[in-house]
Amino acid sequence: MKTVCFHICECSDKRAFPDKRSAEKALGRAQAKRDRQAQGIRGRGPINRENRIYECDFGSWHLTKQSRRSYEDYAANYAA
Repeated sequence: MKTVCFHICECSDKRAFPDKRSAEKALGRAQAKRDRQAQGIRGRGPINRENRIYECDFGSWHLTKQSRRSYEDYAANYAA
């Protein structure tokens, strides 16, 4: 299986993708992998998986399991 080119971001130890397209491609591959794993684990409850991408302050793109709503709630409370 081909991997999407990434590097380690300056903002943390996270995988960073150079552009939105690469991050979207990596997200699709990650979701497919988690779905295949979930099929083999049936009956053990929901599985955590990456569900969106975001751009960090350093201009790199990352995958996250955090939903957009959860992030917006956090940001609203953090900014207050």
